[in-house]
Amino acid sequence: MDKNTHAREAQLRAISIYEKRPERAQVLNRGTAEVLEGLGCIYEQDGQRLSVDMPKAIGGSEEAPPPGYFGRAAVCSCLAIGIKMTAARENLQLDAVRVGIEQDWDNRGVLAMEGASPVPSDTRIAIDIASSEAEEKIRSLVARALVSDPWFLAFRDAQPVTSKLSVNGMVA
Repeated sequence: MDKNTHAREAQLRAISIYEKRPERAQVLNRGTAEVLEGLGCIYEQDGQRLSVDMPKAIGGSEEAPPPGYFGRAAVCSCLAIGIKMTAARENLQLDAVRVGIEQDWDNRGVLAMEGASPVPSDTRIAIDIASSEAEEKIRSLVARALVSDPWFLAFRDAQPVTSKLSVNGMVA
């Protein structure tokens, strides 16, 4: 079985299960990040680990990509995969999907300097698709994929986020 057929069949099987038992679709992702020496950090989730660091210009050692790299990787890869997943479910042939991202930043924001925001002032996403399918089919497909893409929506839409602080084992 080719990978596209596998992707389609696996998704249709999951949809069938979730329609009958929606509780099976509910998941909790849990991960932790720990900074030890300097600004280098290790993030762990589900037995996987990755290293994160900051640029030398603001005190890091550049031994790993900065956090924003992984944020941009999350939105681009999730969009590309989500578009391909949607195409597979709908039996549309995509030869290639490429998603690019550009963001404008004011680096003063991450240093908590007055008058500067730590979030991007603008984010632009470019989606390039190679396909023999009709352009209108592809445009419609991408529109459907965007409204169900978790990382695109997390970047685009405000959402509730809570935090809990513990200092020396005491929850504040």
